[in-house]
Parts: sequence; structure tokens; C-alpha cells
Amino acid sequence: MWADSGVGYEAVYAGLCAHTVPDLLDLAAVRADTALLDVGTGTGTVARAAVARGAKVTAIDAEPTMLDLARAKVPEAEFHLATVPDLPFDPATFDAVVGNFVLNHFGKPRSALAALCSTAKPGGRVAFTVWPAEPPAGRALFPRAAEITEGWVPSAFPAIEQADNFPRTEAGLADLLGEAGLEDVRTTVVDWEHQTTVDEWWISIGSGIAGSGRAYLAQKPEVRARFRQSYLKVAAELSAGDGTMRLPYRAILGAGTVTG
Repeated sequence: MWADSGVGYEAVYAGLCAHTVPDLLDLAAVRADTALLDVGTGTGTVARAAVARGAKVTAIDAEPTMLDLARAKVPEAEFHLATVPDLPFDPATFDAVVGNFVLNHFGKPRSALAALCSTAKPGGRVAFTVWPAEPPAGRALFPRAAEITEGWVPSAFPAIEQADNFPRTEAGLADLLGEAGLEDVRTTVVDWEHQTTVDEWWISIGSGIAGSGRAYLAQKPEVRARFRQSYLKVAAELSAGDGTMRLPYRAILGAGTVTG
């Protein structure tokens, strides 16, 4: 889903996902000298913000081109190519563990969370953001365009095992964190408008980035051409008329304290 996507991610999604970073770091109590693990760092947005607070940042990602950009952006941080749950760290290593929109990508989120919590010291904070189940207008742009495209064939992606899944709601995230053994669990919702352009937002789709891009490239050429017109039609409804768009977005944030 994210293979060789570092440049495209940085152009489209890094700015979008940056909106939640200050609140995420606040929930994790990240400050000067905090030993922080940034999970799924992408191109290093969270890592850079944490370094600016004086934190000692270690970050991981499973995609090499993401890490190349992150290392260039945040030379003060330590980066590792790694996947969850196969983490290259001893238990109880970090004061805080954070992941910005990373729980959404785990096939087994409960198991992944357990592995990540084990890297935090007793009393350490663990904090994550997730996209809600009900997509706001920004996230609904792609499915709306696909729905009105003649011949569109929905793509099947690996499903999360139901026993390991959780509801994408405040209560669902709170329960997930509590079941992982965290105490003092708190959740909140962040709403914002992401400013972009019709052409910029198309980059991720046309380049095959993330689930929407993969679904687009899986279509026949003539269907892709029709989808492009559908995309422009739906995007026009969200555009100011000059090609710019302000896309409403919402995220759920949750955090808890490691026991012990």
C-alpha cells in the first residue's frame, strides 16, 4: 500500500496528518529529554515536532523511501526500518510511545498495541490517533467519485481479523487502550480543515499511493479515465472555484499510562 511512496506521501498526506501532532505529543506528555518512540513515522513529521520540544526521538517505519526523507528532515532523530511486532528494542525502553494514524494500518491492532506498550517504561505514556468510522467530507471524496464512475470495480484489501479489530470511535479507542492494560485513559476529537488543491490531492490517487491509489490503478484504463472526470466533479463541489479546496477532517486521539 505504501511501497516507494515517500515523495508522494510527503506531497499529499504529511501536511494533512500534521494537524494532530501537537495534541498527540501533549497527550503523551512529550517534553525536553523525553525518550520517545515514534511508530510509523512516515516522512518524520512527528519526529521533527518532538525534537523541537527537546525530546530524544527514536522512530520506525516499514517503508524505506519514507525513512530516507525522514532522516534528511530530522537528522537529530534515530531511525530504524522495522515492523510491528518485530521491534528492535528492549522492553521498558521509552518514556513515551506515539503513533500518528498508524493503528489503522495494522492487520492485528490489538496485538500490535500490546507489542508497542511493552517498549514503554512503567508510568510512560502511550498515545495514538485514528481516523473515525464515519468519514468527513475530505475522506469521502474518493468513495463518492468511485460511486458515480461507470464500470468501477471495488478493490478487496486484506481484512482486519474481527477478533483483533476495534470500533473507530472514542469509546472504541478507549476500550482498546484499556484492554491493553493502560491506565488513566483519555480520548478526544480534533476537527480541522485541510487546505490543498484539486491537482495536489490527485497526486496520491494518480500515483497509486495508499488504498485509494491502489484501487485506482487496479481499474481498466477507460475506467480510470472516467474516474478522473468523476473526481473533478466531486472536487468541484469542495473547491472555492480557483482550484483550492478546504477539506473538513476529523481524528480521534487516545492515550493512557503504562502500569507498574
